[in-house]
Amino acid sequence: MQKIWILFLIFLFITCPVLGCPVTKNKPITHPDGTIEYDFSKQSQPKASKILYKFVLKELNKTPREAQDFANITPKTVSAFETDLNGDGKKEIIGVIFSTYYWGTAGISLFILEENNNNDYQNIAKYMINIEINMSFYVLPYKTNGYKDIKYHSSIAFDFKPMQAKFNGKYYYNYEQEKKCLEYLKDFSEYDVSEITGIKE
Repeated sequence: MQKIWILFLIFLFITCPVLGCPVTKNKPITHPDGTIEYDFSKQSQPKASKILYKFVLKELNKTPREAQDFANITPKTVSAFETDLNGDGKKEIIGVIFSTYYWGTAGISLFILEENNNNDYQNIAKYMINIEINMSFYVLPYKTNGYKDIKYHSSIAFDFKPMQAKFNGKYYYNYEQEKKCLEYLKDFSEYDVSEITGIKE
C-alpha cells in the first residue's frame, strides 16, 4: 500500500506541470513594482471567498440551497482574495463567482467589495466590468481618486488586449468596455455612458 502511495505522488509530481493541476497557494504574487497578480482560476483565499459568498446570497435574497438550485452558486464556485485598495487599513474583497448567472460572452462579472461603516459590504465594481478568468488579474500600484487601478482581459475587446478600470469616486469603471457593451444593447442606444463613468467623450 505504501509503495502505491509513493508511486501516486511521483505520478502527480511528473504530470502536474504538464496537465495543469490546481495551484494550492492562496496568496497573490506581489511584483517588485508593487503590482499584485492573481489567478482566479487557480487560487482562492477562504476568508475572502466566504465574505463574497455571503454577499451574493444577500444580494440575490436566497438561501444556500436556493442559490445552488438557481445557478449552481456554492462556496466552491467562489474565488476571491483581499487587498487594501485605498490605503485605509481595511482590505477590500476582489473576486468572481463561477456561475452562469454571472458569466456571459463578455467574460465573468467582477466583484470588488468595500466594507462600510455598518460593518457591511457594498460592491464598488457595479458597471460592466467583465474579465477573462483564464488570464491573470492585476492590482496596479498607482491610484485614481485614491484607489488603486486594476488591469485585466475581457473578450468584449475581441483581441484580448489588457484593459484597465479606474475608480471614478463611487465605482470602478472602464469607459471603453462599458461603451462597447452598450453598443450591443439596443434599448440603451440613447444612454449617456458618462452618467455612470464620469468621463466625457
